Amino acid sequence: MKQRISLAFICLLIGNIVIAQVSFKTVLGKKANYKISIPSDYIAKTIIGENVDLKFTNSEGATIVTVVNKLPVEYNDNDILEMEKLSNNEVIEQFEARGMFNVTLLKKGILKINGVNSFYTYCHDNLLYYHSITQFKKGKIINLTYTCEYSKLNSYSAYIFRVVNSLKHF
Repeated sequence: MKQRISLAFICLLIGNIVIAQVSFKTVLGKKANYKISIPSDYIAKTIIGENVDLKFTNSEGATIVTVVNKLPVEYNDNDILEMEKLSNNEVIEQFEARGMFNVTLLKKGILKINGVNSFYTYCHDNLLYYHSITQFKKGKIINLTYTCEYSKLNSYSAYIFRVVNSLKHF
């Protein structure tokens, strides 16, 4: 038991040391009032799609993308909580409607990020891992997705945690 605790502590420590050695930069949303911190070696890419707000990638192809849509007037910020009622199959069907196939949903639910209720999905399609956060804020739907090769998920976990938890509205 002590060995497991020690190993878990060492893994957390190593993750923090790796993060401490990487510099981050803050980028501001253009279509909504939010900001995120991303690793400094990620570069801006050409945005394709009218709702894509920010897109950054690194040399290994990991990407950080934000999409902003207008929240229909009949909804309010707290309606995000209703998304937790979606079944796993309904969530997978939504991914398939966007052109993603062979999706395995790892986890979904509601959490608070900097005081804002957020619906999260963690999934993969055998090639890529998708860590997605959706928020309803000030009449906007904001989705932040961090994607990396599924086989490299352990290498990116600390970055994903830092980027996702940096999402702040102003």
